Amino acid sequence: MQKILKKHVVSQIKGFTLLESLLTLSVTVFLIISFSGTVNGVLRKVQEQLFFLNFEYIFRDTQKLSLANHQQMMLTVSDKEVSNGVTALALPESISPQANYRLLFDQEGGNSSLAKLIFKTADKTVTYQLYLGSGNYKKVETTGLYSP
Repeated sequence: MQKILKKHVVSQIKGFTLLESLLTLSVTVFLIISFSGTVNGVLRKVQEQLFFLNFEYIFRDTQKLSLANHQQMMLTVSDKEVSNGVTALALPESISPQANYRLLFDQEGGNSSLAKLIFKTADKTVTYQLYLGSGNYKKVETTGLYSP
């Protein structure tokens, strides 16, 4: 009699139906894709901020090198990199300079032009206005839409 009762006991463990599995999979994929897009945007902004910090460091370093070596130094900005002949910094894909620039620093570390360096990103324009002779600059960030 016990064998007969055991046969009629129905298992309480049920699996997901195909529709439930597909729904769960599509919700999971949607969440992963939406989070990865957010992460990519944050990484791009961090990369841009790091570039501008490194650019300012290379700018100051070029001034110090020209003063320490008592010789003129050139800081060049191209579509691909910023270089002073000693150090090179690659431009991220999301940043583009408005033009190619060449800044000449004299033996005292001052620049010899009133150049305006302009870098554009997807959501802002960063302008460095150089002051003649002193080697100082003013950084201005303007937000706005930019489409290359």
